[in-house]
Amino acid sequence: MKKIFYSFLIFIQIGSLRSEAGELIEYNHQATMTSEDINIILWLAGQTQSAIYGVSIYDIKYETAGEGGYLDTLGGLVIFPHSLTKAFPILSYHHGTAVADASAPSITGLSSDNQEVLLISLITAPKGFITLFPDYEGLGDPDKFHPYIIAESYTHAAVNMVRAVKELSTALHSENPFQFNDQLHLIGYSEGGYATMAIQRGIESNYSDEFNITISCPMAGPYDLSETMVDHFLSIPDYPRPFYVPFVLTSQLWYYQGEDTDFGEFFEPFWADTLPALFNGTFSGDYIDALLPDNPLDIILPEVLEEFTNNDDHFLRASFAENTLLDWTPVSPTFIFHGLGDDIVPYQNAQIAYDSFIENGAENVTLTLFSENLGGHVEVAPTCLFAGFELIEDYQAISPKGDMDSDGFITFDDVDLLTESILLENGITEYQWWAGDYDSDNSHSIFDLLGASDAIEVD
Repeated sequence: MKKIFYSFLIFIQIGSLRSEAGELIEYNHQATMTSEDINIILWLAGQTQSAIYGVSIYDIKYETAGEGGYLDTLGGLVIFPHSLTKAFPILSYHHGTAVADASAPSITGLSSDNQEVLLISLITAPKGFITLFPDYEGLGDPDKFHPYIIAESYTHAAVNMVRAVKELSTALHSENPFQFNDQLHLIGYSEGGYATMAIQRGIESNYSDEFNITISCPMAGPYDLSETMVDHFLSIPDYPRPFYVPFVLTSQLWYYQGEDTDFGEFFEPFWADTLPALFNGTFSGDYIDALLPDNPLDIILPEVLEEFTNNDDHFLRASFAENTLLDWTPVSPTFIFHGLGDDIVPYQNAQIAYDSFIENGAENVTLTLFSENLGGHVEVAPTCLFAGFELIEDYQAISPKGDMDSDGFITFDDVDLLTESILLENGITEYQWWAGDYDSDNSHSIFDLLGASDAIEVD
């Protein structure tokens, strides 16, 4: 393995010793795979997908802005396809619920220890996507907690990882080059579905001048945290994965009241003493489930549960409302998927989200609900994901030099954009600088314009 500390190089480039959100701090080459290697693995796994490109796998560390503006270092995994002549879209994949730090994508890499990351990587990157797996805030770091189902934390993690991967492209220019275009695809399931919708909302609300989302596919997420999920938890005698409940509660308490919060004010004495250790990143969800009662609400003090049930102004109800994702209007093409038989995250989350978005005036949102016959939350996941990937492939553009607008083709529109860049020196993206440099001489000139013009295919 080759580990390179990149921060010093970045300091030289920006002429400052002050780190910033999105700055690439460190990267490590984990592996390289040929398309033949990938096809063998996919065949052994019973997949009909086929690889077009070989890929490289890196884990990275990067800066992000935490709540209140402080800087924090997060990790993630990136898998990019090999090509010296093409630019690829970025696909940010948001993984499902993980409790143990050892499950962070940057730590597992493409190993059998993380089947989700392995499968998603090998059916996306070899088909021409730069695939990103943010670890999420706190996951993979034994000194920090993961703010589970806290919307803003996912936006920070994804936005700054995209920025860092773009810096990685510059850092690897001479040794293992890859190039991104201006497309950004978002997808995820379960916690990752919630993360996808939270990230889309965050980008469209606060970063639309920097990122343009090509397509977003949130799947099986608890978007309606304050009503659908609360009603569900309060109405059932037991829960298939009881650890989800204290995971949400401990995260809300630590995030909003501080890590020195007295859990004895909320939980039965045994659980007040035990929960901090259970959610310190050492244990898996299966391990925690084995310890919890079938009804996870039994760990809460009766008077606290009664107050929460009857008091709409309860602190936790306010924090749940803050992290409910219905108060906005999606702009990008948005495809919501859920299973009608979901036994962990009720499908009503998706239905209510869709209805709210349409009522809010959204014009490009689609809801797909899969039959109960396809099973519960875990069983229906592959059906949702493959349906999402098919849609994403329909939107995918792989860009040659000269394709200034990232649609996968060189047209007169691209020539017009390149002309504006040459004559007006107008603001263009990093990718457009690469695309417009048709002759690869690190400038935009009449020679690039002539080359791009000659490459236009006229029917």
